[in-house]
Amino acid sequence: MPIDIRNHPDAPDPELFAKSEIMIEPVPRAEIQRRREDGRVLLEDNVREREDLDVMAYISESPDGKNAQSVGVAMYRLTQLFGAPQFPEYQAGEDISHRTDEVFKYLFRASMDDPRPEGIPEEWLLTVHDSHVRFAASVAEWRETEPEGGFRADDDLALTTYALAQQLVTDAVACVYEDMPY
Repeated sequence: MPIDIRNHPDAPDPELFAKSEIMIEPVPRAEIQRRREDGRVLLEDNVREREDLDVMAYISESPDGKNAQSVGVAMYRLTQLFGAPQFPEYQAGEDISHRTDEVFKYLFRASMDDPRPEGIPEEWLLTVHDSHVRFAASVAEWRETEPEGGFRADDDLALTTYALAQQLVTDAVACVYEDMPY
């Protein structure tokens, strides 16, 4: 039975995100297209699907996953914060016949100032997406070719990425529209 990322024994302390300066920004569509045109391949390690970590990120404010929301809530929040996904193949109105496991995917660049856990780089790429109708996140890297055996991220980076992605879609973002707080 998967463990919620907030309860996983090897996951980062939630206070880490409060203590560190973290920046998450979408990678521009033009950069994605340029890298693809240069022959680069985006490799991803889907943390939710890693059996060795056995972890899940519930879209819920409760660490036990009670009252968990559907993955649609995560997509809605991502759309509110960042607009439409920047991958051309995930744009509304495009041919979606190739989609099997994913309906949406965002590519982000994350950077974390000190203090950060050992093994966590100052900057890395992550994708936030759905996976088999569940909320997921992957550590990502651009490479020339896909290595034999696939791509596998460091466990600490994988868990940090998934915890950060969950926090991104579960923590409310306050806004005011026409003098009404939302």
